[in-house]
Order: sequence, then structure tokens, then C-alpha cells
Amino acid sequence: MALPAFATAADLAAATQRSDLDAASADLALASASAVIRRWTRQSITRVADDVATLRVLHDAELILPQRPVVSVSQVRVNGLILLDWVLSGDRLLRTGGWRRLPGTTTYTDPGLVEVTYTHGYDEVPDEVRAVCLDLASMSLTNPGGLREVAIDDYRRVFASETLGSGVMSPAHREMLSGYRRRIGTVGLR
Repeated sequence: MALPAFATAADLAAATQRSDLDAASADLALASASAVIRRWTRQSITRVADDVATLRVLHDAELILPQRPVVSVSQVRVNGLILLDWVLSGDRLLRTGGWRRLPGTTTYTDPGLVEVTYTHGYDEVPDEVRAVCLDLASMSLTNPGGLREVAIDDYRRVFASETLGSGVMSPAHREMLSGYRRRIGTVGLR
């Protein structure tokens, strides 16, 4: 399933102040910028209904859903059994007896994979995400060849270093998107 871009061609035309923007080029630049953002954040960000995630139980007390924000969970299955005794808390599913105990059984070491059907993402694209998307897309359109400078006879045009290389996020972009990024394998120290 192809996810939508975080901005429209009209948004990009307004941001670049160009009325001559080719729609196909704009759509491609926006799709590429959106893909770069999704890859860096490890999030789809836009609303996805009834997404199915298959997860292995790592912590007995909680099951962390990979995409956020979590809007709702419609079904949780373990080994083909539908579970109803869970509670959604933010992006985590909690069970009173833990995830290693199934109804009608005693505790055992491996419950297998947990299949969760849930809806996640934002209804509207957050402003920070849209801003970074438009910035990356405008860099791609401004300097598609990634040139440092162009010179013909006595004419010379020098591009700023920020416009070199399409699809490259700057530290400022990363800072703006840091709240949306799903961290993997981080450890908090006290």
C-alpha cells in the first residue's frame, strides 16, 4: 500500500513561490521526501486503519506497538486465539497476567507471535513533518543534479550547501522530526 505524501503539489508551489512547477516533478519530489522522512522516523505518520503487526513477546508485562500514535486496537490474537483481556495504554498493550499466560493455561515460556490489528497515525500531517517534507522536496527541485555551481561564460550560479544532494536531511531537519522517531534498542541510564 502506497502511503500519501506529506504535502501537495500546491503546497510545494506556494513554498517555492513557483507557478511553473511541473505536477509530475512536484509529486515525485514530495513522494521521495516523504519516503526519506518515513525511513528516518521509522513511522508511517499518516493514518493507517486496520494495520496488522506481528510481534514477538519481549517483556512479559507489556507489548509495544511499533507505529504511533495508536488510535485504537480492534483485535489481538495469540496462536489463533482471540484475546480480550488486554488494556491499551498509549502505544503499549498490557495484560494482568502478562503475555506469557493464555486463558485456560498455565504459564509457559513462549506464547509465539502476537498478531495485533490496530489503527495508528495522525489524521492531519503535523506541521513539523510537512515543513521538512516541503524543504526536502524544494531542495530536489531547486538543484536536481546536486550541482555545487553552474558557470557559462560570465554567468555563474552557486548553490548553497543546504541544497546539495536531494533527500539528505540536515541536523535541523532531524531535530524537528526527533519527536516522531521510534527509537530502537535504546537504554535509559539513571
